[in-house]
Amino acid sequence: MNHSYSQTLNRLVGYFESELKALPEEVFRHKQGPAKWSKQEIVGHLCDSAANNHLRFVKIKQSAHPVSLEGYDQDRWVDLHGYQEQYNQTDIITLWVMLNRQIVHVLERLTAEDYGKTCILPGGGEATLDWLVNDYLEHMRHHFRQILGPESVERAEAGT
Repeated sequence: MNHSYSQTLNRLVGYFESELKALPEEVFRHKQGPAKWSKQEIVGHLCDSAANNHLRFVKIKQSAHPVSLEGYDQDRWVDLHGYQEQYNQTDIITLWVMLNRQIVHVLERLTAEDYGKTCILPGGGEATLDWLVNDYLEHMRHHFRQILGPESVERAEAGT
């Protein structure tokens, strides 16, 4: 089980990297409204998700006790980083790829015991690291269905 998450994440990142790079810049940067994220900002949000979850995974791995996880204000993070204005398409994709490759390396080093460790979610519930990693992957799949269409994840999973 341990390496299946790292292999899945590695496969998704490789597939989506090429798909994102193939999008025309005007499509990637287009905003459907002032309160809506562009595809570029969604990738920025996925960078924030990667950064936060990387830290969570490492803290849980290194702790002998359940770790209390903090939430974060997703809209404010996207705004603070200026993903729409401060990054070009290539740089935001590269950032997302590198953050996820860092997570892949952590996942490769987790043991079955690590995956069974628990954490306290921002809402107060309890979950295992296994659940958290799976949730991270599902969150990524959800956003790629938004960015690239509903069939994109199935194509990525099939490796086509």
